[in-house]
Amino acid sequence: MIWGGGPWAPARNRQQDGAEVIAWPGADAGGRMWTRLWGRLPLVDGMSFRELATWRDMSLLWLAEGFIRAETAGPRCAELVEIALRLLEATRASEVDVAGLSGPDAVLLDRACTASGVLFHGKPPRARPLRPPLSSRPGRLRTLQRVLAPATPPPLPSPLGETGPPPVRPLLVLVPADDDGALRSLFDAVTRELALPVVMLPLPDLARWRTRRVVHEAARAAGPLRELSKRLRGATGVLDSYRHREVKFSDLAADNLDRILHTHLPGAILRLESAIELFSVAPRPLAVALAAGGLDERRTLLAACAVTGLPSLVIHTRPVGPDERERADGGPQADVTLVWEPGSDTAPVPDRLREVVRARVERE
Repeated sequence: MIWGGGPWAPARNRQQDGAEVIAWPGADAGGRMWTRLWGRLPLVDGMSFRELATWRDMSLLWLAEGFIRAETAGPRCAELVEIALRLLEATRASEVDVAGLSGPDAVLLDRACTASGVLFHGKPPRARPLRPPLSSRPGRLRTLQRVLAPATPPPLPSPLGETGPPPVRPLLVLVPADDDGALRSLFDAVTRELALPVVMLPLPDLARWRTRRVVHEAARAAGPLRELSKRLRGATGVLDSYRHREVKFSDLAADNLDRILHTHLPGAILRLESAIELFSVAPRPLAVALAAGGLDERRTLLAACAVTGLPSLVIHTRPVGPDERERADGGPQADVTLVWEPGSDTAPVPDRLREVVRARVERE
């Protein structure tokens, strides 16, 4: 029995029944590593996706890494290849005969056997894309958005405990839609400690700042993304990039680029431009605290902070896993990142905010 991760109870039970368990840590590392490397591989004319997909002089790859990891087929194929190769290395197999294995698992095990010089018995199933094809592209929806979008952005909401617009530059905090009040108590403490008005905004409400300018900019960005999609489709460099440890799988990840260029990135640019609009409303925020959103949403908001010149603080309300950690080799970074778990001491948050604001004021 080969055990590549997940709960240990089933493996332990099988071991007690007499099965030999071969285990390894981090069997999904192949998918994470593939995601990080893919965007930097040359795809066409010696240029990588990181260089080809840009907006506002920044790479859009930084705003899509979470989507690529979770919603496209390449990382999953790389994980399956990594598991298959580790299985062959651990067992030192010379032949493989499978029963009941089907789909991409069988296809990639067959290819891993070929790459490892192992005889694979049987005929693998036909390779089919892991993800269903895209049903449509939102051309009519964009037209409707342009018609319905407001000409001017709305004002900032009232600060905590107050009515009316903020009297001075506030701290703007973006929170999850399902915040249970823990963040409210945290920023009540910030208001008391710093005597600073705090405006809390649920992340879904960002759509209120989707003005005509925002929709126009998003439509303007969509054209180059469509042209890039045509340029990359079928390119040799693209086909070669879908591989892990010499096992190829471009046929299984056929629509990866369509998903990135036609669905995720247009939405990311719409979110980016909406955040820029929000951060520019008078009185402009003194700083922005991000306590909501997944990896790509958070990076998009950090990019908006960079464009508007606002200091930023990222607050995680739980320990950060490997897929959520930021790296210094990417796009705009938060001025401060910290973990604050609900119920813990609130003092570090105002202290770090004070440092961020003071540093930015001194630079200006």
